[in-house]
Amino acid sequence: MPIRITILIKKLDTVSTEDFHSYWSTKHPSIFLSVPTAQKLLLRYSQYHISRPLTTALRKGAHMPCLEPEFDGAAEFLVESLEDFGAIFADPIYESVVVPDEESFLKRGESMVFVGEEEMKWVDGKAAEGVVLK
Repeated sequence: MPIRITILIKKLDTVSTEDFHSYWSTKHPSIFLSVPTAQKLLLRYSQYHISRPLTTALRKGAHMPCLEPEFDGAAEFLVESLEDFGAIFADPIYESVVVPDEESFLKRGESMVFVGEEEMKWVDGKAAEGVVLK
């Protein structure tokens, strides 16, 4: 079963929210994906852009108990093994090209990492295999 890694990230204080989301969405992926090991070993890479206005709207409109987001986004990776994931971040190109890029827009030392196995429960408008509806 593939392993999912989610890294919660914070933008640098010196970078505006708009500039952070724009850069991370349009420029950073091509830099990160220039790492040959990433191209070879990643099954999936996606970004989750946290929206404070949408969080506020949910809190007010749906009366949901939502905390103010501490993070600005989440990078999500799907790999076959932890070894594969480690190989990507140990790649010399990652170290020499991607790390300096990340340091230009996010707080690497304040990232939070979650590792686990994804279980799909609802897919394409129906219960996933093994889910019994009552």
